[in-house]
Amino acid sequence: MFSTEHYKTDHRPEPCNDTAMTSIGLIGFERSGKTTLFNALTGAGRPTGFTTHMDPHEGVVPAAEARLTRLSELYQPKKTTPAVLDVVDFPGAGFSGALGGGNEPPSTKLLDQLSQLDALVHVVRAFDNDAVPHPAERIDPDGDIEAMQLELTFADLALIEKRLQRIADETKSMRAAERVAIDRETDLLRRLQTHLGDGGTLLDAPLSDQERADIRHYRFLTERPMLTIINVDEDTAAEGSVEGITLSARLEEELRDFDEEEATAYREELGVGAGAVETALQETFRLLGLRTFFTVGPDECRGWTVREGDTAPQAAGKIHTDLERGFIRAEVVRWDDLLTCGEAVGASGAEAEAKKRALSRTEGKDYEVQDGDVLHILFNV
Repeated sequence: MFSTEHYKTDHRPEPCNDTAMTSIGLIGFERSGKTTLFNALTGAGRPTGFTTHMDPHEGVVPAAEARLTRLSELYQPKKTTPAVLDVVDFPGAGFSGALGGGNEPPSTKLLDQLSQLDALVHVVRAFDNDAVPHPAERIDPDGDIEAMQLELTFADLALIEKRLQRIADETKSMRAAERVAIDRETDLLRRLQTHLGDGGTLLDAPLSDQERADIRHYRFLTERPMLTIINVDEDTAAEGSVEGITLSARLEEELRDFDEEEATAYREELGVGAGAVETALQETFRLLGLRTFFTVGPDECRGWTVREGDTAPQAAGKIHTDLERGFIRAEVVRWDDLLTCGEAVGASGAEAEAKKRALSRTEGKDYEVQDGDVLHILFNV
């Protein structure tokens, strides 16, 4: 059985609940369908339309994972737990100043909340609905995208300007020998300032790895990966005529109440393909550089996420901090290899069969976890 194991003792820790989840924020202007998409993702049933909310809505989204489904079909566990994303739906009113040439910036509180996220998802309105008019009284997806990007850019420029002013005040009494590091920071910030002024983002700024590390504590908004989703009506979703990631948030919300067979039949009737929400989630995973690994067994089959480049001990820490602290080694097998072995000899003999076929291997502390790995962690604390 591939799961977690406490080496040389009988103690088995409970899954870790204090590991921070990967979080994404839904942003967009009022009446863009942002909260409708939030409901489609989470099933939260938050009110939409002209109802505005001033505090963020929070929920979790299980990642659609066919690999986990197949492993669960093999092991028939008591519980199946997919990897999840923490999703935060921010009030559109916070960005209303960007429309129609307004100059009211987002609040400091909102900007601070956005800066804590791993990625942003901009929901852009591309549907007509006279009953729910656009706040700027026009449907212009390109204009909304540009306005939102300007909001985020201005926020970063304001942060840079504030820091540069503080540096200027601090260095007045500094001796030359003390100014080396601060001068280097000033040069970097001015380069970022110029790049933003030229229409770039900090995500695409030409920086070295060290410079990336140096600015990480600032938590600039344009350094956050951002996915743009075009929210269309049902007819346009059926036509598939809009490039990029498009979906009808209203349709996807409605379909949450259907069982799988009914949803499939309704999609066929409308001529709308399945998987729009799943595609958006997969693209979010790609933007974040996330990899999914699995632990399996008769008690639970579960998906977990790590960042690209994370090692086996870091993956172990996702399961429980004790596993990372006392990490000894990891036994690793690809999910499809384990599935093939299990289908041949049964779930109880899958691990032994994988070893017999030389499909299972032992990895140490430097091993970088790959997408689709099934891990068995050996540790001792």
